[in-house]
Amino acid sequence: MAKQSVLGGLGEFFWNDPLMATMIAAAIFAIATTPLTFLVLSRYQYLRTRRGRTFQQPSFASVISGMMLVSAIPAIFCALVIKSRSFDKNRYEFDPNKTWSVLDQGRGFKSTVEADEAVRQEMKRLADERKKLVNSVKKLDEAMLTLRATARQVPALAPDLLAVLDRMGTVRQAVGLDAPQQLKDETAPPVGLAGAPASLALAAQGGAIPVPTTTIPQPAIPQTVAPQATQSGLPPAKIAAQLAAVPEPQRKLAAMLPLSDGEIPAGWEIGKQGDKYIETFNAENLYEKIDGRAESFLQYDVRGMAYADYHPKGDDSYQVQVYIFEMSGPLKALGKYGTEKTPGVKTIALGQEGYVSAGSTLFYADKYYTQIVSTKDDAKFAEFALTIAKQIAAKQIPQAVAAGTEGAVKATPESMFVLLPEGSGKTGQKYVAQDVFGYGFLSDVFMADYDDGGSKWQGFIRPYADAAEARKIFEKYGEDAKKDGAEIKKLECPDADELMISSSIGLVDVVFLKGNVLGGVNGADDVKKAEAFARAFAKRVPAKVPAFEAPPAEAKSGDE
Repeated sequence: MAKQSVLGGLGEFFWNDPLMATMIAAAIFAIATTPLTFLVLSRYQYLRTRRGRTFQQPSFASVISGMMLVSAIPAIFCALVIKSRSFDKNRYEFDPNKTWSVLDQGRGFKSTVEADEAVRQEMKRLADERKKLVNSVKKLDEAMLTLRATARQVPALAPDLLAVLDRMGTVRQAVGLDAPQQLKDETAPPVGLAGAPASLALAAQGGAIPVPTTTIPQPAIPQTVAPQATQSGLPPAKIAAQLAAVPEPQRKLAAMLPLSDGEIPAGWEIGKQGDKYIETFNAENLYEKIDGRAESFLQYDVRGMAYADYHPKGDDSYQVQVYIFEMSGPLKALGKYGTEKTPGVKTIALGQEGYVSAGSTLFYADKYYTQIVSTKDDAKFAEFALTIAKQIAAKQIPQAVAAGTEGAVKATPESMFVLLPEGSGKTGQKYVAQDVFGYGFLSDVFMADYDDGGSKWQGFIRPYADAAEARKIFEKYGEDAKKDGAEIKKLECPDADELMISSSIGLVDVVFLKGNVLGGVNGADDVKKAEAFARAFAKRVPAKVPAFEAPPAEAKSGDE
């Protein structure tokens, strides 16, 4: 019976996995036949001598050693095959979504004392996590106080806020805090007291207690009426004290913030950060205020920043935050403004250019980039933001620019954009500060996108301090394009000093040099249209174009 059971089990194993069964059988056969093979070979004169050589039979020990080594190969193979049929779940199984408890890890502890210590450490960790959760819920309660105040002023919000507070009750109960906050006034109205005099009952209901007709005359006390506060800004003495506390490099920036009674519209007041109404930062510590965004401003050579916030009187739940950034020059201010400008947004005449979005106002003027950010998309907040934006812009723009009397010899971003040709589907005017078209040597370029019947390209212009510097960049442009595999061809152009066409991977650049100006076409797919555009572009560019002066290093307002 037992024999039949064993044979049945082997047969079932063979039919379930014939390949595995065959491999195991072969390994067992190899192990079983190896001793016989060595026994036969040890007696057989399989190595015959020649030319006087003698043959010495192997010793018994060497035969046994060789047999064991040969037998080990199928034995190891057989062991691996059998081991592969099962595995230690606790050792080999891994579930990334499973959290291992101390008891799951118990096999790794040497004694129960060590395991108990691990349990205590785990309990301590859980207690710390619970403490953090309790503190977080308490902070959430503090934040809800502002919403409660708002709900009292806007009754329509009360039902929704009540539902939120009710849902918070389960969370508070789980972490062991009190019941949820209440919005409803649960105070019961006063009731009459049984058996009490009528005068006391009337008083309990809010009425007046009757007094005897005979009264003792009291001396008249002069009544002083508190004057109604109409002041919105800070007194002159306090403004002077606030500005005096600002480091000298940022004092001019701070003075641009609306601070006085005449600058802040009625019904609004300036917020306070600790004991200060103004915060200022330089390039080195700008990250303290706008962590995560400071690096993008450093790329445009920010020199300093002044900050203040404003809110309606008596309600600081929403704010209008004012950030005034000073860059090294108008180009950098324009560049940073352009990187944050919403594509397709409608611009307004504010500073050099500005726009309004979701109650906020952003603009640049001269070397300043100003963000007036409203935390509430509301008409009242938008009106306030635009009002103080006009005040700030008036302080930032030089008088000659504000009056529209700047000379034609002065380089401004507007004068550069004017030189870019109109027509051909011109869109997307922008200023690029560095690494233009992937060239590290090309920077501070003004450009626009063009589309002529499906053929697209970018027109660009860059004035330099003198013709020698412009020629140096022109030659560098051709050399680097040639290194990248482009085919360079120079053409005659009566309206430019030089004109070259760079062709690579189906795209064409047509670049001209005229006086101190480098300009032309980049990324065109039609060489004829690109060349015609570049020649017309060169013709309209003056022989001398005012260049932007490099900002002096000592002008940096970055040291406190």
